[in-house]
Amino acid sequence: MSKVDKLPIPPEPVEVKKYILEAKSMLGKESDIDWEPLAAWAGNKIPSYLWKDCKWKNILKAEGFTWQSFLRLLKYRTEDMILWMNGHITWVKFVEVFKKSINGPLGQSLKRS
Repeated sequence: MSKVDKLPIPPEPVEVKKYILEAKSMLGKESDIDWEPLAAWAGNKIPSYLWKDCKWKNILKAEGFTWQSFLRLLKYRTEDMILWMNGHITWVKFVEVFKKSINGPLGQSLKRS
């Protein structure tokens, strides 16, 4: 079992979700523009919550990740961020999917050797 497997599933960040949904509503409702990815990344709230507030940084740095590689990996999970933001998947499901990405081929390719 890797240290990444031991990353805790943190409490759902209700304030982060509220912030993201407010950003989504302010971005506009034009049907020809998909604002959801931008809203999901508003203020880097989700990555900051996991990296700093939940202290994933400590484990992931020891595993060879940097803030930049963490962001790079999370960008491939933007669709899952949107699904969580819109209530289509739970926070727990989102975190489990992201943890699998960290341990998967893409996550491993982004680590520093």
